[in-house]
Amino acid sequence: REEYADRGLAMPDGSYPIRDVGDLKNAIQAFGRAKNKPAVKRHIKKRARALGRTDLIPDNWQKS
Repeated sequence: REEYADRGLAMPDGSYPIRDVGDLKNAIQAFGRAKNKPAVKRHIKKRARALGRTDLIPDNWQKS
């Protein structure tokens, strides 16, 4: 997870590693448990853009 954090695939603390679409789906599902919701949401949206799967982002996240 430290390596993923260094490469920008996970949050700085190693949480929410998103390497592929499966990880992206898992992260979106786990979002409710996030402590720092704005930072996690930014990370998930950034990784979704990098994977070309912004279509998976929930509609109610588009404005925030």
